[in-house]
Amino acid sequence: MEDAVALALRSNFRLKNSRLRRSVERFALEIAESEFRPRVVTQAYAGREVTDTAYGSTAYESSGVESSVRLRVPTGGEFSLGSRLTRAIDGQPGTLSHGGVMELTFTQPLLRGAGLRVGRAALHSARISEEVNVLGFKQAVMDLTSSVIRAYRSHVQARRQSEIAVRSLERARSLLEVNQLLVAAGRMAEQDVVQARADIARRELDQVAAQGYLDATRLALINVLDIATETQFGELGTLNPEEIQPPAFDSDRGVATALQNRPDYLGAELGVRNAELRADVARNDRLWDLSVTLGSTFSGLEDNFDGVLDDFNKTGHRVSLDLEIPLGRAAAGPAELAHRSAVADLQAARNSLSELRQRITIDVENALRNSELASQRLEIARTARSLAEQKAEIEREKLSLGVSTNFQLVTFENDLVLAETNELDAVVSYLNAITELNLALGTTLDRWGIDIDQVENMEAFNGRSGTEPLLR
Repeated sequence: MEDAVALALRSNFRLKNSRLRRSVERFALEIAESEFRPRVVTQAYAGREVTDTAYGSTAYESSGVESSVRLRVPTGGEFSLGSRLTRAIDGQPGTLSHGGVMELTFTQPLLRGAGLRVGRAALHSARISEEVNVLGFKQAVMDLTSSVIRAYRSHVQARRQSEIAVRSLERARSLLEVNQLLVAAGRMAEQDVVQARADIARRELDQVAAQGYLDATRLALINVLDIATETQFGELGTLNPEEIQPPAFDSDRGVATALQNRPDYLGAELGVRNAELRADVARNDRLWDLSVTLGSTFSGLEDNFDGVLDDFNKTGHRVSLDLEIPLGRAAAGPAELAHRSAVADLQAARNSLSELRQRITIDVENALRNSELASQRLEIARTARSLAEQKAEIEREKLSLGVSTNFQLVTFENDLVLAETNELDAVVSYLNAITELNLALGTTLDRWGIDIDQVENMEAFNGRSGTEPLLR
């Protein structure tokens, strides 16, 4: 089963698509993390303008380079450094000139957009979204692992069911041989052999049905593994309930474990945090736009670039206080609408979290109860199968002594096949109940030792085989 899980984690197409999305999501976080790093934009231009007059044509040529460097700070303010170097020729001899201007400004909001929480809101939101994305990928891995386990056990169950059908057919044929010997010895009527022949026909039909179910489960396992459809599986593991111990949790401890581990609940908690952040930003956006700006300008004008760069002088400075007040519903309405929407989304997120907590509590209690009931069912099924074997064996001995009938033995054989099938179903149900319990508790990855970072990292899959490094 470990091989099947590791193979699915490598080859499943949906998980491959999830890894592709994760690579984009990680890059999106990198972009968001650069919010408070300098942003540089440079552009160049060149042009020629010709003016026609009564005295002739005059050409004016110009070229230059402009650049700007902007740096946002967590308080919501922004530094800006803009520069422009130009070269101009107005068409007359000796009229080549070079000029340069540099302006440094700092703008700081005082109401709308001011403060560390609002200024860093976009970055915090991006980080929360990345955590949610990681949890979503983890949930996808958990669901895939559980699906592989169930499909694998179904295929093993189908093989065991086919073996039961083969054994029952062999016993039916052995019964026919015994009947023929009894007929030859004059201890059984010829017409009594019809019962044994009819039983063989029915056992052969059961065997064909079991073979069909076996191939169906093989294709189902291939589908979840996403491998070639013609794949045939060799020796498979056994269904041994003793190898798996159910988590020893009561209801309260189980719920507490689930709330600490389940990706859907942790993601919902992060969703509430993100909604709180959006509500704070929307509340701040309703304020007046009041900001202060400080700036200084440096310029130079010379015949060559070297002179411009050497002769930059401060030519001005400014201090301004800007206020923008939205008046009327048309101006202030959108911000108010955004705030009400954000507050409603926050309350909805909290309600969804409470609902999810209740659903998780029910899931855990159901999973704990189902695992306990599955354990009891397994013990009863084992006892019933053992008694059915003893009953059928006793009846075979009685038939050989001539004190029983074919009908009675065939009935007991049917009981034995049913008991073996019930025991097999009980074993698979018990094992799947434990798997569902691990899924409800959010401990599937820990149970199977799956390293989520290795699964997410696409480079970890190149040139590797076996169950490493995905399973610890």
